[in-house]
Amino acid sequence: MHPVLAIAVSSVCIVLAGCGAPGSSPGPRPAAKAISSPGGPSAKLNIDEIFPPGRGRDLVLHNCTTCHTFVPIVVLRMTKEAWERNSRDHRERVTALSDEDFQALYKYLVTNFHPDRPVPKLPRELLDTWTSN
Repeated sequence: MHPVLAIAVSSVCIVLAGCGAPGSSPGPRPAAKAISSPGGPSAKLNIDEIFPPGRGRDLVLHNCTTCHTFVPIVVLRMTKEAWERNSRDHRERVTALSDEDFQALYKYLVTNFHPDRPVPKLPRELLDTWTSN
């Protein structure tokens, strides 16, 4: 995947991978798809600015974004305690990951998506998306 994702800003829906679906596992980064109205304007997002490189990034992108877009992950900026609560609520949804990978995924979230990190600028149409199903 390119470090810069081009997404259309009209009628945006980003689908990256399966939410813990059987057989989903970290591997090559998923191909991002931008689905938009034909001829709509587009904006470019730098995926490395939104999701810094690290062990858990591919785990997040492969396992979280079919149930919802990446917007809540990026915008909510939860505390460590809130991410821990979230992990307990989500463990049964991401059954394809080993416990080690699941812990790595949440360590990545705690490290990179906390209240002290500024929220990147996202197009309004993307901010309006929370679920991808």
